[in-house]
Amino acid sequence: MTRDVRLGAIVGSILVLSTFGGSASAQRGGDGLYGRWDRGLTLALGAGPGATWISREADISVVGEARLLVADAAGFVVSGRWGPDSGQYLFLGVDVRPLFPALFFLYKQTWNEFADLMLQSIYIELGAAFLLDGDQSSALGVGFGFGIPIYRPRATLRGLWLRVGTRYISADPSNRNTQPNIDRSEWTLYLTFVVRLGFKANISRWEPARYRRR
Repeated sequence: MTRDVRLGAIVGSILVLSTFGGSASAQRGGDGLYGRWDRGLTLALGAGPGATWISREADISVVGEARLLVADAAGFVVSGRWGPDSGQYLFLGVDVRPLFPALFFLYKQTWNEFADLMLQSIYIELGAAFLLDGDQSSALGVGFGFGIPIYRPRATLRGLWLRVGTRYISADPSNRNTQPNIDRSEWTLYLTFVVRLGFKANISRWEPARYRRR
């Protein structure tokens, strides 16, 4: 890929994101929650391509994932990755998104829906990866990434997103429950198209009742 082609791809990506941002703007008169507490539970289902590096050799792979989040702040993730040369694994972990509660309670939103949602979607995940290599081995997995809102209707279908993420599987022999002959630690960079479904959880009613002392 030449430098001109790369520059064209970057400029095109910026124009596309600007278009999405223009269609997902919000006025400052909003509350900054963008409907999170109206439907407190979110189920995000996604799949897309990825690239896995093992011993500095890249392998094309496919990634699928499901995330169950409470108020877009924390939850659980189940993800699988399949590659012709890099093998397969199943990842089970937790998904934590600290920027949403921090920026909301500190009143530090940008008040642009596209910018706020993308910034507050930054996540960190930690869990266990079960390597489907026939040895019933497991490894430590850690990842991070962010989401780009493409379409957000105000209904049960919370919208279509594009997620950019990376995950590191530390399959070093000292971190596994078996003793393999080789170190299969790997990095995976992936891009998934995500459908988000919202379900009412009545989070605003979780607060205990208050009574005035007389």
